[in-house]
Amino acid sequence: MGHRIAKPPIARIGALAVLFLGIVLYCAVPTAGWADETSAATEPAPTLAHHAPSNVPQGYVITPFGYFHPSCVRTVGRSDILLADGRVQHANGTRSPAHACGYARYTKSGSRIEPGMSAAPGGTPPAAGANRPPRADGWLEASWYHDKAPFGGISANWLVPSAPASDAGQVLYYFPGLEDYENIVSILQPVLGWNGFNDHAWTIASWNCCQGGNVDHSVPEPVATGDLIVGKIAGDCAAGQVCSRWDIATIDKTSGRTSTLKKTSSYGQTFDWAFAGVVEVYGIGACDQYSSNGFVDFTQVSLLDVEKKHICQVRWAASGLLQDGAPVCNYGVTVTPTSASLTF
Repeated sequence: MGHRIAKPPIARIGALAVLFLGIVLYCAVPTAGWADETSAATEPAPTLAHHAPSNVPQGYVITPFGYFHPSCVRTVGRSDILLADGRVQHANGTRSPAHACGYARYTKSGSRIEPGMSAAPGGTPPAAGANRPPRADGWLEASWYHDKAPFGGISANWLVPSAPASDAGQVLYYFPGLEDYENIVSILQPVLGWNGFNDHAWTIASWNCCQGGNVDHSVPEPVATGDLIVGKIAGDCAAGQVCSRWDIATIDKTSGRTSTLKKTSSYGQTFDWAFAGVVEVYGIGACDQYSSNGFVDFTQVSLLDVEKKHICQVRWAASGLLQDGAPVCNYGVTVTPTSASLTF
């Protein structure tokens, strides 16, 4: 969420630690169907970007994809389906029209992306100033894997960490995800967030971006420290096909709450870039503004091929501290074929 790492080869990414262990015993077993759970919740708006770079206009909000005008961030209802053309189909069969976002959006560094563009033009981001204090915005740590063959889905478990010891209005995101390595338009993400919806608390939501310049997410649900979160992304098509529609589910197994985007479009992308776990942050100026336990562990990570079978012995790359100006903390990434541990 909020723009991710650039697309360098492994040799150009700062790998902090890589550890490969064991063999996944269920490698060739097809996955069972994923439950479609629902629950009631309020629909708060994303957090205002109080700590954004100076050129980001006032009133913009923080998303896992950077800074957006609030009119371009849409909540997709529990019974709604986000169509490929940007329209939303409701349970009664009616469809809300698609509206292209008329506002520019901004990357985590403040680079401006004009309406209708999928990426910022080349150039130097706005200067931060020679004496700028420590600050982390955007992707911090990640574990990832790229293959020429497309994937059919991914799932991972992780626990809701402790809340930050210091609340300065920062936003924290933790998630696995899928992306198109050759055609970077979006990333499908089941997300756990701290203060993601101006609530100074933990919530889960599923996200897709950026048809018509809009960010779309499911109805967020509240969760609590210690809850078991399961994030699942599954292609909505028969085994053996490259899917054009996807289900993204963020599930709290402890409380039973679920936040799901159903049948959301791939927007023409082929997902061949997978992320076992990512830490993304906004407005971090000190170590005590991260989760106070100091880590998040993604476990039981399962990457599927288009036949909907588990891929054995995935060689996850470990990419640590992608933020030059971040405060000096206990950063590190350790991976196995079925897990990713990220410390901060």
